[in-house]
Amino acid sequence: MRSKAVYNLILLLGVLCLTFTSCKSDKDTATHDIVFENGYEIIQEKLLDASANSTITIPEGLYKINRSLSLDGISNVTIKGAGMNKTILSFLGQSSGAEGMRITADSITLEGFTIADASGDAIKLQGCKGVDIVEVKTTWTQGTKSSNGAYGLYPVQCVDVNIDKCEAAYASDAGIYVGQSENVIVKNCYAHHNVAGIEIENCINSEVFDNVAENNTGGLLVFDLPDLKLVNGKGCKLYRNKIIDNNLKNFATEGNMVAIVPPGSGIVLLAAKDVEVYNNEISNHKTFGIGICSYHMTENKWKDERYDPYTYDINIHDNTLVRKTAIPDVTKRFGQMVNMLFPGKPQDILYDGITKDGATGDNPMNICIKNNKAEDLRFANIDAANDFDKVVKDLSAYECI
Repeated sequence: MRSKAVYNLILLLGVLCLTFTSCKSDKDTATHDIVFENGYEIIQEKLLDASANSTITIPEGLYKINRSLSLDGISNVTIKGAGMNKTILSFLGQSSGAEGMRITADSITLEGFTIADASGDAIKLQGCKGVDIVEVKTTWTQGTKSSNGAYGLYPVQCVDVNIDKCEAAYASDAGIYVGQSENVIVKNCYAHHNVAGIEIENCINSEVFDNVAENNTGGLLVFDLPDLKLVNGKGCKLYRNKIIDNNLKNFATEGNMVAIVPPGSGIVLLAAKDVEVYNNEISNHKTFGIGICSYHMTENKWKDERYDPYTYDINIHDNTLVRKTAIPDVTKRFGQMVNMLFPGKPQDILYDGITKDGATGDNPMNICIKNNKAEDLRFANIDAANDFDKVVKDLSAYECI
């Protein structure tokens, strides 16, 4: 057993580590040899002059922009920069507008530029059919601040979304967030230093693969939330992702849903249905590798009678899980619960065990877990509906693939 002095030293080192991590920033994005002081006028004029089936070219340089850019109702438009590290749209002095760039149009392609320091969401696409985002970066250059915009890349209520080779950093909610959308692909992306690296929320038919999510609070989230236009998302595949070292201090504003995510969370499935998680590398998380839970775990209420708060039809197989040698998070209630149940022991796969209408049986919610590689795999059904009365560590009931 460790002495109290050693235990306190470990806690102190953890605090210092969090402090150092939270001071990191992306300041290189804020500089460029070519600077356009009137960036808003240059780019918004191009957007206003856009016609269907046209390409808007933004040459290399740093464009200082003081208000939101927008493109509305013009279909088949491509907005193309010279490269994500060459064309930089800086909103550091933004004085009006809720987003950096807002688009409400169909068949949109965004390619080869960076949006930095938007006062709200970096790029919001709403109600669009046909979205391609390729080699686009979103970031906030002042480090991990709760005043940063919530979302980096933010397609919502869209159909046919493709996000490829993008980078998202320092969002106070999710770096790459796709919500209430259908037919979604997120691939080859790099999400780091966000609260949530990549989040799929209330979506139907989505695939997230070949991405790297590291140094976020939570690496990859699949959530289904109530009281939205589209609820009860389903059909999500997460595969061939590297989800590494997501132990960043949670800097979301209290009251936001991701503010409940404990540092040290690899994958979180919340009220998720029909999700397959396979061939992922999930390593070095201090709280848990994969968390499976009902919306009841949030202790929030809802009004939407359509909403199904349970998680079921989950297939987790052939992943590699490596635990971090650390004390589970104690800054968030879920992390505190993990440390209470498993003192000083990060878990590989945690299941809250909450069943629909109190259904009984060995595995009524069809949670299937098999062929995952880990050293002495730590799994637990924590029986949250009964105040953790019967925590079950035996995985055999869930080997149903």
